[in-house]
Amino acid sequence: MVLHLSQRADVVLDKADTAWLMICSALVFLMVVSLCLVYSGLGSPLFAITLFKQPIITGAMIGFQWYLWGYTLTFTPGNTWFGSLSTSNALQMSPNSVFSSTDGSSTQHLPEPAFALFQGMFASFTAALVCAGTIKKMHSARYLLFISVWSIVIYIPIARWSWYSEGWSHQRGSMDFAGGTPVHIASGAAVAAMALFFFFESNGLYRAIRHLVGTTKERIDDSIPWALGMAVMHRVFGMEPLRPSAEPGEILPDREPEVYDVNQAVFGTGLLWFGWFGFNGGSALGANNRAVSAVLSTHVAACSGGMTAVFLQWILKQWTKKKEGRSYNPHEFRRLTAIHFCDGAIAGLVSITPGSGYVPVSKSAVFGLVSSAVVIFMKPDTSRYLRDDELKVYLVHTIGGFIGMFMTGWVASQEVVESDGFSVWTERSISERLGIQMADAASGFAYSFAGTITILMIGKLLIFAVAWARNLQDGPREAWNKANVFKFGEDGNPSIEDRLRATDRHNWARGDAENGVEMGPVANSENVPVENGEASAPQSISSSRPPQLESLHYSQLGSLHNPQQASLHHARSQDLSSGWTNGLARYG
Repeated sequence: MVLHLSQRADVVLDKADTAWLMICSALVFLMVVSLCLVYSGLGSPLFAITLFKQPIITGAMIGFQWYLWGYTLTFTPGNTWFGSLSTSNALQMSPNSVFSSTDGSSTQHLPEPAFALFQGMFASFTAALVCAGTIKKMHSARYLLFISVWSIVIYIPIARWSWYSEGWSHQRGSMDFAGGTPVHIASGAAVAAMALFFFFESNGLYRAIRHLVGTTKERIDDSIPWALGMAVMHRVFGMEPLRPSAEPGEILPDREPEVYDVNQAVFGTGLLWFGWFGFNGGSALGANNRAVSAVLSTHVAACSGGMTAVFLQWILKQWTKKKEGRSYNPHEFRRLTAIHFCDGAIAGLVSITPGSGYVPVSKSAVFGLVSSAVVIFMKPDTSRYLRDDELKVYLVHTIGGFIGMFMTGWVASQEVVESDGFSVWTERSISERLGIQMADAASGFAYSFAGTITILMIGKLLIFAVAWARNLQDGPREAWNKANVFKFGEDGNPSIEDRLRATDRHNWARGDAENGVEMGPVANSENVPVENGEASAPQSISSSRPPQLESLHYSQLGSLHNPQQASLHHARSQDLSSGWTNGLARYG
């Protein structure tokens, strides 16, 4: 409900609540920025620049779209799917308008511009999450067009039915505090749909189905329940065990994971963790005890998730060595696995998102523990079935979101819900709560997955129509085969690479691919002495290093027996030192 301050003399706005909501909006925006670091750090070096820029560009575009029509369609009176566009958009919002959230007999009043800002950050973050589905297979311009349509058709209805008073799931009593279904399950389902659509488009229907069937046969053969079932059938009925096996060449070869920069991914995870305090804490819509509980639960779940992943990885590593007949090495327990820690921490954050304002802090650690363990054990199977979800968004966000929704319905507490001073607890049995939670999560997943496939298929039809109209000599079949939403090579693998791409953490090389902005080498503005202190013409930094040194940092040059390179490194150090000295002298 929206009203104007002059319409109600009894409305008093709490300045602390307003300030808290503004701070949390900034923290959620920081999460969009942190995705630039996480995605580019964990993604391929050949696509690092696109992954670095795409989340923030997507967040900006969806943020502007949110103020044009997104907020009106989500949080104004209408039906269970969309609000009314007859209401003025958020850009025309009065600074004195008040958004009122009513729960039972109590009402929470907030400045509507602050509420719109906070919810707009959620829309931007959700769209930024979907960027992972484009890695090396979709150009930025085409993705921006796709995500603009996706945000209207998919995100807005799910957010409305979860959070707005007219939404069917909200009316049934679903408990989704900060976006388990609208943000995480929906975005993960979209990435899974994009990965499968690309897989079928690039490999063809027959080859793709053969791979999925062969993977299923192999998985069944390795599963413990199948082995137990066959043992029982053999003992009771004397049947020979059935062992389905994949035919040679039926399963496509696994891809080697490419990680650009682990340090960048860890730093991005830390920023994501920090921003998540505003993501969950701000959903209390005020500076109250419920917000404190949500922030603390978020932190505990992330801690337990990250450490669970580390310990599980240590144990599995030793178990694998023992299974392969290798000796136990205690030094392995001294080596941290940063990527698995990041996966576990983010899985804990995702799973606690729907329940952070519903569950007591004492039970929040279970969210991180369970979700992290599931992510670790399901990663091999997910890599086989969703080969093109390289950043594992479906696994971490969709599976983590389902776990969070289920456990929220299981351990929700009346004391936590009513700690904000205006929310009212509705008494239901655990089975009834679980049914409502799973209906909301399953509906969000099905709607997002099917809707994403539909959007991509409509895009393919449009590309086909345009291509056929331009080249009428091609038959319909030839034109259809050329009308691809994604880009791939003859081997069916993603084929888009940045023109300026990383060869290692400190060097860049030009490529001949289509995507990205071409940039020349970085010029050195100083005259670099090469031999005997004589100056030479300016040269590029990358060209001054011989090929055998491409993987070394400048600090390692001193240990090399190469006088020319040592002289070059010394000269650069002197230039840096003199520059700092002159600057300090100049500015006092």
